[in-house]
Amino acid sequence: PYDLIFANILLGSLIRLAVPVRSLAAPGAHVVLSGLLPSHANAVVSIYSALGLVLERRTVLEGWVTLVMRRAVVSR
Repeated sequence: PYDLIFANILLGSLIRLAVPVRSLAAPGAHVVLSGLLPSHANAVVSIYSALGLVLERRTVLEGWVTLVMRRAVVSR
């Protein structure tokens, strides 16, 4: 598992990679998803949130969106 995963790709690829990214993210890991159009960002947040990632920050820069998400830490 990785503490940081960064993907700068378009919507279709981010959707296809959602489960593998979640599997590779260590508990508490940051996942940075960028290369998104503003109209696509909410779909990505919904999909990754359903897999247990929490949105920490959304940044829009020059027409592109970057999402910083974090995998929840499960306490036992």
